[in-house]
Amino acid sequence: VTLSRYGILSAWLLHLSLNPGNKERQLSQQKKMWSWLEQIRPHLVLPEEKELLLKHKECYALVWTWVASLIGRMSQDGEIPPMASPTYGRIINIVEMAYGSIRDVRAMHLVKAPFVYVHTLAILVHVNNILNAISFGLVLGMTVEVAMGKDGGKHGNDLPKLVISLLMQFCISMVVPFLYLALLDVCVCISQPFTFEDSKIPSLQFIRNLEQDIANATVMGDNTKWDKPRFKK
Repeated sequence: VTLSRYGILSAWLLHLSLNPGNKERQLSQQKKMWSWLEQIRPHLVLPEEKELLLKHKECYALVWTWVASLIGRMSQDGEIPPMASPTYGRIINIVEMAYGSIRDVRAMHLVKAPFVYVHTLAILVHVNNILNAISFGLVLGMTVEVAMGKDGGKHGNDLPKLVISLLMQFCISMVVPFLYLALLDVCVCISQPFTFEDSKIPSLQFIRNLEQDIANATVMGDNTKWDKPRFKK
């Protein structure tokens, strides 16, 4: 039960710590995180545990130190196989995988695309839009001039070609920039999966599904026709 509680506590702390904010919000982010946790899941953390975790910024990762220590204590007490057994090694390996996954998620949130790269890409897109607008304006002006006969009828026979060129230039100058802007916006959203509401990873739903899976597994494990498997010294 304690191991499951620590695992869910770590997931909730990680989820609450990923909320973006300005500097003033970041200064009090940790206190707000614990306040939110006590409101939605008050049973996950004990007062003495909160006092210890509150001192550390990345408390969601440090919880797994307790998990590893508790597993070692359970091995010494004979509740699980001893440390020299493959079973114990597999359990510790799972703990290391969980800890590594949390660090990877946090790194994904902290490490953004390079500032110079993002601005260079944005400048290229906007310069392309400006050049396309100028080109489309020139073609449109030439076509209107010939269509209204202001050129003295010198290029009247070229009007169909100019209309076709205008349509092609419209496609190039309107459709392509929209695609570039859409791709730029999509890339920014993908590079920041915890910032934008529309592209945010549904971590809250994942945590609730995790809690439900653990609860269902506990019920199934407690209602068997045979005795629970238990290691003895």
